[in-house]
Amino acid sequence: MVNNFDEFVSLWKRESFDIKIKDQFKDYLFLVFLPDKVEWSFGVEKQAQTTTLMVSGGLTGASTGNDVQFCYRSQIHENLLKSNHTHAMIVSVGMVFDMVEHDNGKQITPITDFIDFAKSGKFCKAHIIARPNEPMFLHYQHMNLNLDKWRELNCPDMNQRWTDYTRSPENFHDDYTPYWVDIKGMPRINNFTHEERRRKAFSYFRDQENTWKNLHNLPQQNDDYYFSRFMTRITESYYIFNTESLREIPITEFDVLFSPTAGYSAEANCHRLNFDKKVIFYDYNQTNIDTKRSIIELNMSLDEIYMLKNISNKNFVDNIGNAPAHERAKAMGDFEELRQMQAEMYDRCDIEYWLMDLINADYDRIKEVVKDKVVFFDTSNIFSYHVCHAYNTLDKLVNSYYKLHETLSYAKQCWFQGTKPTKQWDRRWIS
Repeated sequence: MVNNFDEFVSLWKRESFDIKIKDQFKDYLFLVFLPDKVEWSFGVEKQAQTTTLMVSGGLTGASTGNDVQFCYRSQIHENLLKSNHTHAMIVSVGMVFDMVEHDNGKQITPITDFIDFAKSGKFCKAHIIARPNEPMFLHYQHMNLNLDKWRELNCPDMNQRWTDYTRSPENFHDDYTPYWVDIKGMPRINNFTHEERRRKAFSYFRDQENTWKNLHNLPQQNDDYYFSRFMTRITESYYIFNTESLREIPITEFDVLFSPTAGYSAEANCHRLNFDKKVIFYDYNQTNIDTKRSIIELNMSLDEIYMLKNISNKNFVDNIGNAPAHERAKAMGDFEELRQMQAEMYDRCDIEYWLMDLINADYDRIKEVVKDKVVFFDTSNIFSYHVCHAYNTLDKLVNSYYKLHETLSYAKQCWFQGTKPTKQWDRRWIS
């Protein structure tokens, strides 16, 4: 683990320096902060890593392109004063989100909630605390703020307490969580709705160290609301189709091709390369390896794969409910074309299956195979995968990533493609 929040921020910034802010998010600030008095620990580090990962890219936290900045809680106001964004999503370390909800194929996450807020023209949405006969305040855990309207009000400090206000008669719970408040001199501030609250949780910095260290033993359905939100996406899954696009590759004479078990990217790459040598499928999960071997050796139809899905305890993901991922998968070819590519690969190539956790890889075994060879090594999104981030610290993932590259340098030449731990794609020759 790293020693403190500043080291964590420095590591994230160092590894993500080349990420470009996407046009659709350029007006939005995602400000991640740590309360000044919170003592740094392994559990707090994991919370910082999780919160950052979830707000750093796209609608589900799976990509890049959000403008993420960091500070301590005491620095929020000065950071907002320096911002030129139109809206800010301000989240404390310790916020966790359910990022898998869909409605008829449309993604619904706290990020989409924030974008809907930004489009609404409203002033502020926060967790309002208005106890009877006490000044009211906005709990620091999460706030969405319209910065344009905030500037029109001469940039009030949103961390203060107010006594001159009116509030809704209804509460979300107890007697101090009104639906809205009207503070003198400000537009209405709304509370997060029941639906928005259901999609997130806050740790309140409880002692979570043992839980973080034993996630493998934590059931997906559990009584801790924080981890029940978090665990919606922490499942050991077999991906029938790939979730990323098929990317351009150098057409050359490779000696060996490494690929994760998921989807049909290896089959498509073998087809494009007219490849007829060694293919090594690897996975950290034996069931995934067995599934991939069965699909290849039986050249399963889609109906047969779904039949296997129905009788298996394994979670099969087919991307049908995720429209963008489904379109990327289709771009590789329709299923029968992919099935034919798979049959060609099976007939022409020497196929091996390795049980290997790439984050804790057997580097000597890899070195022995790649030494003095021309190698194609695909890691897909493994180093940025939310499951890998759940089970490993950021510095562990970064160190493993560079250790793999060091090992691949023993190849005569190696074409590497995959995501970094900070989620941007890395595609280049290593030699």
